Amino acid sequence: MADKKEQQDAAGKAGRGVTRSIVNSLVLLSALGVLVAWGASGIDTLKPGESAVILRFGAFDRTRSIEGLFVHLPPPIESAEIINTSRLRTESFGSRLQKTTPGTPSDAEESEIAQRIKRDAIQTADSNIVNVAYELQYKVGDAYAYRFSMADPGAVLHDATEAAMRNVIGKRTIDAVLSQDRSEIEREARALLGTMLTGYVTEVGHAAAFEVGRINLEKPQAPDAVREAFADVVSAGQDEKRSSLQAEGDAKEILQRAQSEAAEMHEQAEAYKRAKVVEARGEATRFVALLAEYRAAPDVTRRRLYLETMEEILPGVEKMVVEPNTVNMLPMFPLGNQPPAVGAGR
Repeated sequence: MADKKEQQDAAGKAGRGVTRSIVNSLVLLSALGVLVAWGASGIDTLKPGESAVILRFGAFDRTRSIEGLFVHLPPPIESAEIINTSRLRTESFGSRLQKTTPGTPSDAEESEIAQRIKRDAIQTADSNIVNVAYELQYKVGDAYAYRFSMADPGAVLHDATEAAMRNVIGKRTIDAVLSQDRSEIEREARALLGTMLTGYVTEVGHAAAFEVGRINLEKPQAPDAVREAFADVVSAGQDEKRSSLQAEGDAKEILQRAQSEAAEMHEQAEAYKRAKVVEARGEATRFVALLAEYRAAPDVTRRRLYLETMEEILPGVEKMVVEPNTVNMLPMFPLGNQPPAVGAGR
């Protein structure tokens, strides 16, 4: 009996040992599984154009921008916030559907006023109203600044863009806004918006949360009640500009033609001057040669000059040969159209 009882006790102890071993193994495997799962939570993947902001015990530690798998300490030691920094984002302002941040009205009167507010209406420097619609294209700049430097990044960007555009247009008259090249307003608003966004994150020591791409401004319009009048004003200004450009073109054409004619007259005068100088020099040379001959034989030279002069003059005049003591004068042949002399018919 005693041996049988001892055998039963030994069998019970063996069974309890096996059960304990199985439980211990299951506990160990569970613990290992939990550890593996906890460690795997520290493995993340970055796609092209994404950045990960890694926090250690809730404080910023580093930023990773290399695509692919990366490992960090599992939560709650470290955590990763993944943000797309390459996607081009767009936000519209003005007459199109948009997200606005007019605030929460405190009573019914303010609520009614808020509903009547037109977000595309901007006051100009001369206290007029102009309706403006535009579009902002941007990307996320610094991932940490975008995620942790402001409570509502979208609202901040929206209000900053509106403020920049209102600041730029508010410095111009309505005539300038309606007639001026829109690219100048776009450039000035973009530069001002970039300065404002950079100033927001100066305290946190990071770059700007947003990278402003461009601002596309549609053609500003006057309010409906006065749109036709302003259209006439703009049209008159365009006509004035066109007439001014045409007048400037005509003036340039006339000036160029006058300069061309003046240059041509100058060239003709220079040519005439050179010809006269050459002719005068030839005459002077001829006179010097003639003077030498005259000094050598004055009478002969004087006679020759007389004959040469008569030779040049006489062929062009009517000639009469008159004999001394003759009453009747006979014309020298050929007679030509010279009427007969007085007494020729006697």
